[in-house]
Amino acid sequence: QFVMKKTSGKIVMFTSTTSGEGKTFVASNLAVSKALLGKKVLLVGLDIRRPRLAEAFGFDVNAEGITTYLAADAGDVAMLDKFIVPSGVVSGLDVLAAGIVPPTPAELLSRSNLDKAFEYLSGKYDYIILDTAPVGLVSDSFIVSRVADAVVYVLRIDYTQRDDVEYLKTLVANSKLENVSYVVNGDKVSKKS
Repeated sequence: QFVMKKTSGKIVMFTSTTSGEGKTFVASNLAVSKALLGKKVLLVGLDIRRPRLAEAFGFDVNAEGITTYLAADAGDVAMLDKFIVPSGVVSGLDVLAAGIVPPTPAELLSRSNLDKAFEYLSGKYDYIILDTAPVGLVSDSFIVSRVADAVVYVLRIDYTQRDDVEYLKTLVANSKLENVSYVVNGDKVSKKS
């Protein structure tokens, strides 16, 4: 709530440098926490190269999701409603999984359908949490960041490298990601830290 760049901000994007830092875990837990506070929350799987969100919630990983909408020519935003499912974890939390892995993810995310989708969904939810791809591996999250009001960058103790932190500083300094906050994931610090 304190890091939104606009007073009407409601879209929070989660990313990291590489896989395994816990961005899906942290994003999912924030979504659950907000729903437990009585907010209407949508958790969206936008790591469309290696989707993990459907699996994390026990949904069919081969079912259609946001990628079907993004690939559509007409951009009929009402199509999104048939892909949104209740989380089954807490009332008020819905999930929009990535869906079928497309052949050209960056191109798909660059389409105006992404902007239209979040304009539509913002009218239906108090918060929208985006689980996106790691920025150290692909450019997808840079593309998605245009629809986010805030970016949460997940770092993991005894996993994230110091060079990755320097990389993040460069991204912020060069305005590749804006309104960035950090979450340090993990509970044990080794003696070498």
